[in-house]
Amino acid sequence: MASLVLAALASAGCGARAPEAAGPPPIPSRSGSLMIDVVYPPDSSLITARDSNFIFGSVGNGSARLTINGQDVRVEPNGAFLAWLPVPGAANDTLADYRLVARLGDREVRAVHTVRLRPPSIPLRADSAVVDAMGVSPRGAWWVRAGEVVPLRVRASPGAQVRLLLPDGDTVALVEAALGARPLSGIYAGELMARSPLGRGRLNPEFSPVPAGMSAVELYCAPQPRIDILAVVVDTIGEATDTTASPRPQEAAIAGAGEAAAGAEEGAGVESLFPEDCAVIEVALANDTMRAPLPLDLWIVEEPGPVVELREQPSGAGRDGFVVGRAAPGATTLWMWTDGVQGRVTGRRNDSVRLALDGNTEAWVALDEVVWLRGVTLPARASVGTVRFDGQPDRLRVRIAVGYPVPYLVEVDDRRLTLVLYGAYSNTNWLRYGAYDPFLRAAGWEQVASDRYLLHVDLASQPWGYRVRYEGRTLVLDIRKPPSIDEKRPFAGRRIAVDPGHPPAGATGPTRLYEGDANLAVAFRLKRLLEEEGATVFMIRVDRSPVRLYDRTRRAEMLNAEVLVSIHNNALPDGVNPFENNGTSVYYFQPQSLDLARALQRGLLEAMGLTDLGIGRASLALARPAWMPAALTEGAFMMIPDQEAGLRDPAFQEAYARGVLEGLRKFLRERAE
Repeated sequence: MASLVLAALASAGCGARAPEAAGPPPIPSRSGSLMIDVVYPPDSSLITARDSNFIFGSVGNGSARLTINGQDVRVEPNGAFLAWLPVPGAANDTLADYRLVARLGDREVRAVHTVRLRPPSIPLRADSAVVDAMGVSPRGAWWVRAGEVVPLRVRASPGAQVRLLLPDGDTVALVEAALGARPLSGIYAGELMARSPLGRGRLNPEFSPVPAGMSAVELYCAPQPRIDILAVVVDTIGEATDTTASPRPQEAAIAGAGEAAAGAEEGAGVESLFPEDCAVIEVALANDTMRAPLPLDLWIVEEPGPVVELREQPSGAGRDGFVVGRAAPGATTLWMWTDGVQGRVTGRRNDSVRLALDGNTEAWVALDEVVWLRGVTLPARASVGTVRFDGQPDRLRVRIAVGYPVPYLVEVDDRRLTLVLYGAYSNTNWLRYGAYDPFLRAAGWEQVASDRYLLHVDLASQPWGYRVRYEGRTLVLDIRKPPSIDEKRPFAGRRIAVDPGHPPAGATGPTRLYEGDANLAVAFRLKRLLEEEGATVFMIRVDRSPVRLYDRTRRAEMLNAEVLVSIHNNALPDGVNPFENNGTSVYYFQPQSLDLARALQRGLLEAMGLTDLGIGRASLALARPAWMPAALTEGAFMMIPDQEAGLRDPAFQEAYARGVLEGLRKFLRERAE
């Protein structure tokens, strides 16, 4: 993987285990030509660390000596090196040079390796009124409810008076925050209340179409014609700044969601772009005053809000077959909905919209995954009617009559599965069990709030997986039964999907071993071992051809695999010391996959002998499938020289594969009849 999720969870560890293996085999010697090959960071790339960072690559010969910026760096027998060094240059530099010198006998090779650094925060002048262009928020397109508070943040001259001037003459004072011992931080915060009645309505509907139930408030800052995202601010010396152009002083350019606004010309004056009645930030210091438009296009959503249907966009690299719901814009995955779910929009923050699930719960979804249903109204609550159970050989099918396709959540707690229906109330007179099925122990419903309905399904064993979909006004929940497992031959008849992680993407080691190749080598060995034990193995990738991320999970589900294991090797993000953070870890997402992750981690530790980084719950695509237990392994670190060398070694590849095999064996045996 491209970066490590540092989630070593001691409480979720693997318990007592056999003595660990010896670790990777010794690094073989290499006597190649002297050279300098820096793998990471790539030349001219941006690194995010400002203090210390890692640099690794190869000098071609294990007998060579290497210095970087005058510091001796260890060279491994195969010529690989990994160093953890201070980032060169001064604190305000935007470029940094690593100066490498490799020596072998009387030969010497030198190289200057330049990287880019994030620009430091520009110190704000304390003798005049200035505003930091990138320190103004919110920005872009926001929709809010009437009476909702909009948080304001401005970075401006320390010690100034900062306020927001509203078109109706009202003002909002912003208070300077103290940061530690610095009473004058230059960071100002305030709150803007979105008010009704609505505003002047001077936005042209021809250029500003809005969904049914939306109206423009008086507080807005947008040119004509309106664009979705306005990215114009005034920087610390009074110049307009945006991320796509470099306008002339005292002038501005605009950019919207992927395209320039029609009729807007680069370099157009601020006065022509921003109407006089837009909201304005005013900074006053001594006898100096500066004003800049608030880069916010703000609308009020009229209650109860426009109706939308959730629908995933056509398949692409980032499409997983679900519309993902989040507790906040950019937060981790919480809900996973299939197409057809309906709801009411109550807000927007640029490319995310907010849905009201019930009176106490809201979710954020991608703007491009909602379809506006003009002229459609929804009742305040959906009625939940008869629940029918139908036992089938591999699943228990549950059919629930619902007034309209409401949002849902599935929770698994050992042998109980709970279906949460938001915005719904019980009219469930019947729970029809159908023909006897020993997998179904009991069922019941609970109304925990006036608009939240829970269906509890108690089972004879933990569900193997589940699926949810809507068929019109019927919610269909398939609960997958555990397969029949022979304790003595746990792999016999099992259908196991093995996913060699990457390409695309993936890490590269100091001697340029590509992670995708290492993963594939381990996966083929695992395939052989599993087949020798009687399993049917589905290889998600069999060569170096890229397989898109969510195509991998779809293939596993289409093949009706019973377990999915994704094989990976790890790397670190900038600024993390690799000598203190490396080892083996396993990640899961669904509750029914927790025991699989634990078993795999134990098997890998015993087979590979690396440091125990623990298991973690992480929202990773290959760990999220709900129809089968799924886990993602991070066996070793590509950037650690001895671990990279081990991943070239057939014996270490075999150890990785056997660790996965033994983890799967333990997991399956625990579920044998």
